[in-house]
Amino acid sequence: MMIRNILGLDLGTNSIGWALIESDENNIPIRIIAMGSRIIPLSTSDKEEFQRGLSITKNQSRTISRTQRKGYDRKQLKKSDLKKILNQYNIFPSEELLKLPMLDLWKLRSDSANPNEHISAEQLGRILYMLNQKRGYKSARSEVNSDKKDTDYVQAVKGRYAQLKDRNQTIGQYFYEGLSNAFSDKNNQQYFRIKEEVYPREAYIEEFDTIINAQKDKHNFLTDKVVYQLRNEIIYFQRKLKSQKGLVSICEFEGFEKTVFDKEKNKNKVVFVGPKVAPKTSPLFQLCRIWEVVNNISLKIKIPEGSQYKWGEKIPDLKEKEILADYLFKNESLSFNKLLEILELKKEAVYVNKQIQKGIKGNETYATLHSFLGDNELLNFDTSIITSSHTAIMVDNKTGEILEERAGLELDASLEKEPLYQLWHTIYSLKDLDECKNALIKRFGFDEEIAEKLSHIDFNKQVFGNKSNKSMRKILPFLMEGYDYSQSCSLAGYNHSNSLTRDERDQQITLDKLELVPKNSLRQPIVEKILNQMINVVNAILEQYGKPSEIRVELARELKQSKDERNEADLQNSKNKKLNEEIGKRLAELGLPVTKRYIQKYKFIFPSLSKNLKDAQVNNQCIYCGETFNLTEALSGDAYDVDHIIPKVLLFDDSQTNKVLVHRRCNSTKTNQTAYDYIATKGDEQVRIYSERVDDWFKRGIISYSKMQRLKVSHKEYLERKKLGKETETDKKLWENFINRQLRDTQYISRKSKEILQKICNNVTTTEGGVTAKLRNLWGWDDVLMNLQMPKYKELEQTVIKEWTSGHGKRKHQKEEIENWTKRDDHRHHAIDALVVACTKQGFIQRIIL
Repeated sequence: MMIRNILGLDLGTNSIGWALIESDENNIPIRIIAMGSRIIPLSTSDKEEFQRGLSITKNQSRTISRTQRKGYDRKQLKKSDLKKILNQYNIFPSEELLKLPMLDLWKLRSDSANPNEHISAEQLGRILYMLNQKRGYKSARSEVNSDKKDTDYVQAVKGRYAQLKDRNQTIGQYFYEGLSNAFSDKNNQQYFRIKEEVYPREAYIEEFDTIINAQKDKHNFLTDKVVYQLRNEIIYFQRKLKSQKGLVSICEFEGFEKTVFDKEKNKNKVVFVGPKVAPKTSPLFQLCRIWEVVNNISLKIKIPEGSQYKWGEKIPDLKEKEILADYLFKNESLSFNKLLEILELKKEAVYVNKQIQKGIKGNETYATLHSFLGDNELLNFDTSIITSSHTAIMVDNKTGEILEERAGLELDASLEKEPLYQLWHTIYSLKDLDECKNALIKRFGFDEEIAEKLSHIDFNKQVFGNKSNKSMRKILPFLMEGYDYSQSCSLAGYNHSNSLTRDERDQQITLDKLELVPKNSLRQPIVEKILNQMINVVNAILEQYGKPSEIRVELARELKQSKDERNEADLQNSKNKKLNEEIGKRLAELGLPVTKRYIQKYKFIFPSLSKNLKDAQVNNQCIYCGETFNLTEALSGDAYDVDHIIPKVLLFDDSQTNKVLVHRRCNSTKTNQTAYDYIATKGDEQVRIYSERVDDWFKRGIISYSKMQRLKVSHKEYLERKKLGKETETDKKLWENFINRQLRDTQYISRKSKEILQKICNNVTTTEGGVTAKLRNLWGWDDVLMNLQMPKYKELEQTVIKEWTSGHGKRKHQKEEIENWTKRDDHRHHAIDALVVACTKQGFIQRIIL
């Protein structure tokens, strides 16, 4: 009988569980060799930050300080350069002007924009000195056309700018008017704060131009050269962002390992080099993705059989695939009805999955450009130039058998000189709006209006794909002949899934010991620390028990979903889509933009909309102060904020449950406190009124139970209870549970761990948390740890008898449990899970998931 050793690993963010078992040739477990858990020695601060979902790096505080120093140094440099030019023309402001009262200074700035007002050269110098101190918000170009990145802050900044234009005022004139009113009415002084009134850089530049145009004729030193120097080289000079191309991944198909000399460590090292992967918005990537999808289209159709029907399979032929690919390349999507029309099928005779029913994603790049240019020769993309480059072989990855041998094909590199590719690349590569616009005018002959619109397109928001241009040029010819993606990769000479035959896997050389992950090689040092702890555990197992035949690792539970969970998620997404479309129509009727921010605000004002689309209850009250507000102003104005009830610095929860729509003045004074702690600073009476308001909202269905809990939670009181060791169940659920960021990191840890473990074992497989939980319950291992702890808790009288019935109440059951028991109180639960993982066969996973 052949004995195999199987190692199971369960990676947590607090501890690592492991279990080594013996199994026979039929993969049936025989005995447990050893098992245990290793606590990860995170510092208290690291653990708390990580569990709250905050990004942690060892260099974070040092980087923040360095960034602040750089900002300060650059500000001082601007100040120094401005002083030089003001001194050169003897207009540097006197001590008296530098100490001018605030209101007088803003009056001077307001008057300087008026051509009828006389401003002396020295006073103009004082205004320039003031303009140099604050120059407004400037977004990166990638934010211009991305609603995802258009945060509440950015929208508020843009809203103020629009209001300023409607008033036909400069920033100085608006601030002077607001301050004058505030000073005349002392009761309202607190409501006009200049620091809160942030405007975009464009508004400040426009004010500078207005002031210069108003004063230019009165002062001889304001030549075009001096104005350009002041405007573009000193006050509003902006350094270009450093290129981040070094972070783009190397194409796995065309990349290769190369030995280079490391000067710092004075030794050779192996690095992975080769062409970078292409952006997802690239026309070449879009075309490749479209053909991958088209070659996977398969429909179930009714086929007549005598007087009845039977189900058959309909796979489009090559001509139909070419029509579908051409349509998808020139359109943003292909609807289900259009698909049936092209394939000449009737809807009632076809069954397809939900993804095809919803429509197939097309070429977003072409569709975006076409919306501005219409039918234009610049959108041509000729893929007919194909060359023969090698002998193409299709191999069966499971057996290694050669299935087909033929001449290899490759799209010519001249494809990247096609008009569509060149137009896309110009817009994609030039980050500066003005530079992009000028390049479009010069290279393609666009008029200024069209070039301006095209320059605002953001082709950077979809980041990068997984293949380089070179690899796609090799794969595409076979995709365009109707081969599926796996076959096309094989014919192009690639192994797309890095899958090996059993013989290849057995022959692969593995290491005797794992090396630790180099310091600072990963972007998340906590993940680096967890992986190194896993490596230490595995190395100790290798040293004592030898190499295992197989290693099984648990993935994060939410990384995969069961069929029911996927269906439920799909239904919820459809419901949300319908709701958002309805809100979009209502916003359009009000003349407001249909963006994520406005849809979110609308949901806060009409909280019951999801339950009743026709007659939604209105909520126009600020939860913090209790004052009502105008609905139109709340939607379109900048005096209202979407606030996190529990700030992100305390709990990384960006869900709707943790947000409310409130007055900006309330939010500005709340700072980084929970809503309850903020109200508590106003006194007991305000707390009472606030609590009654929250209870009333809950009774009326305006807020959910979860949101009500968050509105009443105190972080200060939690810290006091934690210090005394008296945390409640609510505390554990809210503050101590694993959250979104931690889950994402757990998924990353799981994927990275598999990559590392394959260096010492040729057979590394994965399971996932949902399967582990199901099997642990079926095998009766849920209560192992609780039963081990039972005698101790019995003596403390902290056990309870749980009773339930089954068989329609005929059979009664009893079970003794530890009161408020949770397996996470004992790190050994990771060892139990690791044992389940070690005993999990692939067939178990498929039966539970599917």
